[in-house]
Amino acid sequence: MVSKRATDSLLDELHGLQARALLDEVRRCQASGEGIPPALFAQVNKFLKDNGVDRAVQPGDPTMLLAEELPEFDNVIHGDF
Repeated sequence: MVSKRATDSLLDELHGLQARALLDEVRRCQASGEGIPPALFAQVNKFLKDNGVDRAVQPGDPTMLLAEELPEFDNVIHGDF
């Protein structure tokens, strides 16, 4: 029986392409001065969260490059609730 699963190398290539596409879009938004749209930010955050659990990040990895492009936020909530 022939396996229908994609090879690890194919999955790695697709993963890299997705990370690079997201990174390119983030950089395009930053260069234009328009900022990162909320939908793109959510997509990037999900991608990074999904990959923090099941994939080790290596120096120079597109996932790490993407994470470095995003602004950092403190987790402090301000205001009266």
